[in-house]
Amino acid sequence: MHPEPEDQLTSALHHELRQLPLHSAPAELLPRVIAALAAAGRPAWWERSWFEWPRAARRLSGLAAGLAVATLGGITLLVMNLDVLLRLAGSAAEAWGVAGTLGNALMVMGRSVPAAALISGGVLLAASYLCTIALGTVFFRYTLQRR
Repeated sequence: MHPEPEDQLTSALHHELRQLPLHSAPAELLPRVIAALAAAGRPAWWERSWFEWPRAARRLSGLAAGLAVATLGGITLLVMNLDVLLRLAGSAAEAWGVAGTLGNALMVMGRSVPAAALISGGVLLAASYLCTIALGTVFFRYTLQRR
């Protein structure tokens, strides 16, 4: 059985690339890059840590985060009381029938799980997200600190 032309080309390229000498970066490259970064100046406020943002921007972002959490909490409460939503929506033939079936399934699942567990899960999810952002910021800061 003969090898495919692509396999032959791959092995020939691999062989040729292995024979090339290794190149290293010039010694003056790192000082030039650092000098260019220093010449660029301080980053804009939105590129810095959240704690260095202006007070108004921090308050506004905190308000936006609070509204997002409140919205998700409200949606959770609405899903838990889906029968009220279905009565408000009225009957709209097959589409509402399918949505009602899915909603009932969600309602059964939602009622089988205690509300405290749902809230705890939401809080845990939000805390995990915030910890991920915090760790990303710490690692980013650590990599950019001067040595």
